[in-house]
Amino acid sequence: MRSCVLLLLLAGLTGCAGMASQQGNEAGLADARAKISLGRCDDGLVADLRRHKAPELEQQAAYVCLQQGEIVAVETLLQDYTKRHVDPPYPDYSAYLLALAQYGRFELTAEDDAMRLQEGRKVHARFAEFVRRYPESEYRSEVAPHLYELLQDMAVTEYRLAMQAIEAGDLQTGEARMRYIARHYAHTESGRNANQWLDRLTEQ
Repeated sequence: MRSCVLLLLLAGLTGCAGMASQQGNEAGLADARAKISLGRCDDGLVADLRRHKAPELEQQAAYVCLQQGEIVAVETLLQDYTKRHVDPPYPDYSAYLLALAQYGRFELTAEDDAMRLQEGRKVHARFAEFVRRYPESEYRSEVAPHLYELLQDMAVTEYRLAMQAIEAGDLQTGEARMRYIARHYAHTESGRNANQWLDRLTEQ
């Protein structure tokens, strides 16, 4: 009898604790929902959503943060999305948002050509992985335009570095870059310019 009473007390404690935890969870999520609806992205929002398991709210918040250029916040919210949640909804959307966040990093490197190429390769890898893992995703159709723009920008950067080497008197490095551009970016304007430069070189 005493054991039965003890079990009932423990069950009651568990139920109360669970209820208090649920109420606290809802309060935290209410604040998060309010910030998302207002288009606010801050450390508090990220911390609240990391504390409370609400995968769809994490995605909504990541979208808001991405719109504001808060790349670190997007990555913090979604980088381990499929690991922290059991069978979470729309994993392809999280992967797509992470790819766009990486694209944002690429866009922030306009003043550093070497870093721009490095970040650009990461973007390409992200998109390639996305297409491989989620071939049926509705967001797949949005990847091609981003990749086209990415390759155009990377080709321009490569060409600029090639010309800088040539103008600095390093013809060997410049020619090597031109050949790389002609081979890997053949269908871009920079690729055509590189081919023309190489043609002139052989005529000399």
